[in-house]
Amino acid sequence: MMDAHPISIPGISASARLLRGFAVDFLTAHNPAATQWVMDPAYCLSISGVVLDGRDDVYLPATVAQLEQFPGLCVTVHDVIIGPDAVAMRFTEHGVAIRQPGCAAAWGGITLFQIENGRLRRGWAEEDYFARKRQLKTGICDAILAPHQAPWDVADALPQPATEAVARAWLNEPGSIVDPAQIDAICMEGPSFAALIAPDEVRINQLFSAGNRVAFHADGHGRYMGGFDDIDPRLIGQKVVLPFAGMVTVQDGRVAHVQISADRLGLYRHLLGLNAAELGAS
Repeated sequence: MMDAHPISIPGISASARLLRGFAVDFLTAHNPAATQWVMDPAYCLSISGVVLDGRDDVYLPATVAQLEQFPGLCVTVHDVIIGPDAVAMRFTEHGVAIRQPGCAAAWGGITLFQIENGRLRRGWAEEDYFARKRQLKTGICDAILAPHQAPWDVADALPQPATEAVARAWLNEPGSIVDPAQIDAICMEGPSFAALIAPDEVRINQLFSAGNRVAFHADGHGRYMGGFDDIDPRLIGQKVVLPFAGMVTVQDGRVAHVQISADRLGLYRHLLGLNAAELGAS
C-alpha cells in the first residue's frame, strides 16, 4: 500500500498536526489507515520494557488489539510539548472493555515521539496499566483530568540546550523521580513510585527540549521497597528496573514542574514471577 502524504491544516504546525493525527485521527477515531501518513513504515515504539519495531507488522497489530478490547476508547490530552523534530503529550485513555460490558476504565500516560521526514519515526511511552487492571477488577472508573484547552494550537518551540542541561542534572539525582514533593505522578491509587523503588541510577533513553519544556524516557535502576501487598516480602531489596516517561517545565534555571508515568504493572509482573520462583524453591 502506498503511504499517504501528511495531511496539513492551515494554522496548525506540522508537528502538532502529527500529534493530533496520532491521538485523534488514529486512536480516538479507531482508524489504523491514518498511520499511513502519521507514522513512518519503520516506526518503532519502546513501552513497558518491550520494543515494537515496525509499523505494520508489529506495532499496529498490538495497538489494534487494544482498540478492539476497548471499542469506544477515547484519548483525552492534558498537556503537550511541541518541537520541530519531536513532540510529547500527557493523556488519558478511557473506554469500556468488551470482555466486561459496562465496566469502564481510565488510565493515564506520557508518550514522546521523534519526527523524521514528516512522520513519527520513534516513540517512547509509559502508561498506568496497573490502574487500568484495578478498575476492570473493581468496576469503578477513575476520574479523568480536565483536557488541555487547545493542545493542537500550541506553537513549535526550538530546542534549548540550557533547558536540557537543567533536566539532565535533575535526573542525575535518582531520588528526584520518586519524591512526591517534586513530581506530579500519574499513579492512581495503589503503591506510589517511592513505595516501589529506591532508585540508585537513572539511565536516560531519550530526552528533547522545546523552549522551556523537556520530555524524556528513562529507566530507574534500584531496589524494590515492598509496595505491593501480595508480593513476597522476601523480595524487598531485590534489584529492579522501573521504566518511566516524563515531562518537565524549567523556569529561572530550575525544574519547576515534573509529570511522570511509570510501568507499575510491568514491575508487578516481574516481581510476581520472582515471587513464584522463590516460593517454589522454598
